Amino acid sequence: MRFLIRSKPTLTFFSLATVVLVSLSLVVSTLHPAVAQARAASPQFAARGELDCNGYSKIQQPIKRDFPCADITGLHGERGEDNEHYIGHDEPSAQFLSSQPGSANNVLWNITLPVEHPLPATQTFENTATFWFSMALCDTNSYPLNPCLPDSDQNPSSRFSGDPSVAGSAFLELQFYPPGYYPYLTRLSCDATHWCAAMTIDSLECNPSAPTCNPNCTEPVNFAFIQRNGVPTGPPGPASATNATFTPNAQTLLMNQGDHIQIMLHDTPAGVISALVDDNTGQSGFMVASAANGFQHLDVNTCAPTNYSFHPEFSTAKLHNVDSWTFLEANIGIAYELGHFEPPDNDSDDGNCFSGPLVPGCLDADLDYDGTSYRADWPDGTNNTPTPALISTPLSINAGGMYTWRYPSLIFETEVLSTESTCNSDGSGCTVPPPGAAFYPFYAQSGEGMSCVLTFGNDIRGSTVNDFGRDAEYGHSDLSWFFGTADSGVQPNPCPL
Repeated sequence: MRFLIRSKPTLTFFSLATVVLVSLSLVVSTLHPAVAQARAASPQFAARGELDCNGYSKIQQPIKRDFPCADITGLHGERGEDNEHYIGHDEPSAQFLSSQPGSANNVLWNITLPVEHPLPATQTFENTATFWFSMALCDTNSYPLNPCLPDSDQNPSSRFSGDPSVAGSAFLELQFYPPGYYPYLTRLSCDATHWCAAMTIDSLECNPSAPTCNPNCTEPVNFAFIQRNGVPTGPPGPASATNATFTPNAQTLLMNQGDHIQIMLHDTPAGVISALVDDNTGQSGFMVASAANGFQHLDVNTCAPTNYSFHPEFSTAKLHNVDSWTFLEANIGIAYELGHFEPPDNDSDDGNCFSGPLVPGCLDADLDYDGTSYRADWPDGTNNTPTPALISTPLSINAGGMYTWRYPSLIFETEVLSTESTCNSDGSGCTVPPPGAAFYPFYAQSGEGMSCVLTFGNDIRGSTVNDFGRDAEYGHSDLSWFFGTADSGVQPNPCPL
């Protein structure tokens, strides 16, 4: 079967910008009623909330269990723990590099969403809970609690630079959720057939000079669905989130399988914006990480919330201009969340299990790597698997405000090593695939020239022109960054046009 690559459409920068700016003007002055109430409240915390997206807060149970958080390092370069629970994730990523001003704070992606085939074909939700597009943000209340100048390369970058003034940072993930395993509040999907997306922002409440992390709010998360009117479904802040925050409503942007989506992440005076345009339906949606919308950062000592507008940290996406505390050396990139679903097999990592819809599954971490994420059931160009997402490499703006600049290089990386009990700090025993896995998915190139896109999963029959060595593309443990991360080193962008 030959897999057909859709040609890239002409970029509609002005139409996309018009949609965003008009919608933004309607919403930044609007305060969600529940957010207004939360803003006036004293720092008392509900029994359930998102003070800690890992679910280990000493004072609060999570609203959404098994939320895909950003992976954290320990304060001394060891594996990160949250209240003595190891919280490693598996997030193979492609991070893009550029020294062009604006490449870290004004980015356009194009993607064609996967299409599911009927059962018994593998469904996307069985392989990945989400894929996401990222950006490093300023957060002066996040590790390492230092000032941060938005949109600037004056911020000292990299926690291993030896500079004690490394800026406090947060991590934005624009997460896309596959269809079929709903409702999102308790599972993975917005509904049976559509894709949806949300802006999530993780911070880290740890003090490097103590050195301690607040056990009540170690990794707080802001969450808001991408909405056609830009108004959150519920309060997005970690101290004020409710069930409504994680429940789609009539304004939530739902996207059809196979639709082509334009994705824009850039700064505004009100805060960083995530904006989507569906070229097939003409619908659009956005979310602004603004204080007015109820986004928050927390006090490292008390977890007390303050409404806060998040802005990008850097101007350029050059090497080491990255978030200061994540396992991945991450800023402008895409990653897939693995190991969040497996068929029940009555072993020790079966937990948070459901009988459906569609197929039975357990959503706790797949600690023995025997679930669907670690089988060769990824997109391969047959009807036994979904079609792959077609990912056009990102563009940043030129001096005229048009998205024409391409990122000249990238790094493939994965933090799966950090989840392996066999992996040691000297790099020994660290393997890709991890022990017990029958397969490990990888990024590959389909098409060439103007039709060049990246896919993730397996080789695509009749389409893949370069698989970069399959799982060998992740290289080896990167001891200079973190022993639990494997990366390829800097590689040329395979889609330079």
